Amino acid sequence: MSTKFTHIAWQQTDITANEKLVLLKLADISGQDGNVVFVLSDIAKECLLGEFGLADVLTSLANKGLLTKGQVESTPLGQKHHFTLISSEPNRLPVIEASSAAPTARQPSRVTTMQESSAPGWSVPSLDLYKVPPNSRDSVWQNFVREHGTNTTNITRLARQLEDWLEYSKRSGSLQAVIGEQQPNYRKEQNSNFGSKNQSAQPATNSQYLSTHDLNEFEIPDWASQTIAFSRLEIDPNLFWEKFVVYYKTRANEYTNVTQMLNKLRLWIVNEKQAEDRRKQAEERRRQSYQTSNKSGDVSPSEEFREYLRGQGKNPNF
Repeated sequence: MSTKFTHIAWQQTDITANEKLVLLKLADISGQDGNVVFVLSDIAKECLLGEFGLADVLTSLANKGLLTKGQVESTPLGQKHHFTLISSEPNRLPVIEASSAAPTARQPSRVTTMQESSAPGWSVPSLDLYKVPPNSRDSVWQNFVREHGTNTTNITRLARQLEDWLEYSKRSGSLQAVIGEQQPNYRKEQNSNFGSKNQSAQPATNSQYLSTHDLNEFEIPDWASQTIAFSRLEIDPNLFWEKFVVYYKTRANEYTNVTQMLNKLRLWIVNEKQAEDRRKQAEERRRQSYQTSNKSGDVSPSEEFREYLRGQGKNPNF
């Protein structure tokens, strides 16, 4: 048995199980020079192969450069085949060698905190509402995180906190200092729809909170103008704002922040749209009823009055 060729056989990786078995058997019966002589039937029985199958395996090993075929000797016991195992190791298992060169220093991963990050996408509508230019959004966002803190990761809550902070910064003038623009005059021009009434400017305060009794029913503030403009109400926006403010002025004074007032304003918008839908439906029913009555006969005054009340959104029960 040759330990050298046995070791070479064990190192092969791209041969089949039958090929490795036959190669190990040949290494077991070979000499130190790799020469081996055998009868096909003897090797085939030990390797659990047929003679034709063994011949195919030997041909495959020779094609892979693991052995070379020699002469075939005819004897009374049968044909003896001469093979020589090759001592080269073309397909041995890879050997991992330690490199003497110093390993390349890997750059440490850099974790970006919210204080150093860019303005997220969900903050763009709020920043647009306060007219923050694109080149200043990152600076405004980083100032918000530094001053307000990051005690929550809820995007909805963060968006509301950002709107409150923007409103506070705008009123205090710090927002314009961040974006590098001169703070505009908070007093807006008088709306021509209100004639010659004296308009008072929206009171400036250094707090993000406001009083409901301090709201001006004749002037829509900046924080409410976009919400009303995008509501697509059929009613005049100035009239809608006047009704909204007068309602809260008839109630007890509330000291609340801008976000809560916006939520109340949005609720009023939803209720106003529902009322508009009810008026349209009542008007359509009244029109259909009027057309039907014209076909069938005259309508009584009481029925006509009831249809008029339904058109006003009421439900007469008399």
